[in-house]
Amino acid sequence: MRLAAIFLLPFLSIAFSAAPLYDSPPTANVTEHNLGTVPALNNSFSQIAAVNGSVAMDFNGTDSNWVPISKHFDFNIIHASAKLLTMEPSVDNATYAPASPRLIFAWGALAQPLATDDYEHDDCNESQLSSSVSRSAAINFSFGNESEIVVTDSNLVPVPERIVKAMENTSGMDVLEVRLNATFDFTYEIDDRMPSHDTGCSDHPVNFTASLSVADAMNWSVEGNRTLFFLRSPVLGEQWFRNNRFDTILFSNSRIYQGGITGPENQSYGFRLCAFNITNDSYGAWHAVSVPLESGHEGVAGHNALNTPTPLSSDNFTYAYLYEFNYSYEGLGKNTLALWVGSSFGENYSFQQELLSRMLTYSGNTTELGGPASPSDSRPSLAFSTDSIRTVALSLGLVGVLIVVLLINRIRYK
Repeated sequence: MRLAAIFLLPFLSIAFSAAPLYDSPPTANVTEHNLGTVPALNNSFSQIAAVNGSVAMDFNGTDSNWVPISKHFDFNIIHASAKLLTMEPSVDNATYAPASPRLIFAWGALAQPLATDDYEHDDCNESQLSSSVSRSAAINFSFGNESEIVVTDSNLVPVPERIVKAMENTSGMDVLEVRLNATFDFTYEIDDRMPSHDTGCSDHPVNFTASLSVADAMNWSVEGNRTLFFLRSPVLGEQWFRNNRFDTILFSNSRIYQGGITGPENQSYGFRLCAFNITNDSYGAWHAVSVPLESGHEGVAGHNALNTPTPLSSDNFTYAYLYEFNYSYEGLGKNTLALWVGSSFGENYSFQQELLSRMLTYSGNTTELGGPASPSDSRPSLAFSTDSIRTVALSLGLVGVLIVVLLINRIRYK
């Protein structure tokens, strides 16, 4: 078995070198972990990503002469954050349309307490009775010409069915755009105490409100489960047994990371394009990333480009990924060759082809190995005899003599 070394399509990834490598995509582990963190992420305020704001408050009272007084304050005491984290499942910031992906994001708010103080100097302190925060998120999912907004108070949001349906036609590099706009409404209940003729200071509960908006955006490329295999060589399914080839092209709208080829008499070849790591971000969410392997994939080439194999397929579907598999083997007669590949999202695809390998024959009845010719393992040729060969040789000799004579005459008359 011989394989030609060809350029390998790299998988873009970022991984910690000290992290363990996984032979197959750890999407199930990552999804299980991330779904388990959803409750904690639902109230995970981040000071680093925070939007800060103020609450306007007006306090009223009277001075020592019982003249009404009022003072306005803007207290910078409200903060909110919202961050898109991951799409489940995903690998290398790409998600998988047939899995009906779900979006996970983190958000939270901080309502700092108002300090107790006599803000308008009427000898009665104002104090906070309570504070509360309500919130909602408007998430805009866009893919191609389709767009839909989901309004929710949950940080686990399935991609809308209409968008998922559109994603089924992805080339493998088409992008799902997600735009998050979260609104946080803060309410402070303040006791704006005022001077009283009877009790010194009387309670005066007042509500003050303010809002903050936080936006975030992320894109994920979308992969699918469409494949198209094409036998490149031998084109007609028949070949000379001394140069047996099983060269195949795969059009795909998802990346592959491993595969194998099987031939006659237990001949086989397995290859692996990448391994995988799990990284975690500052919110504790995990991410599956691929790590290209430098060896173990000779004879496999990947190309990242948009391909529409119109002559091969009637649906005019566009594929983002093209892979070439070049394989040579030993065998005579009819043999079934098989190729299988595994995608980054755990799907397996296969292709097999029956190929005929035959010997050449001499005079139509003797193979090049000296045995009797048979249609099952040899290709018939035109019969010939020794006399016909001599006639051809004599004819060629006479032509040569004539050419020499013409050259001599030409030189003589110059």
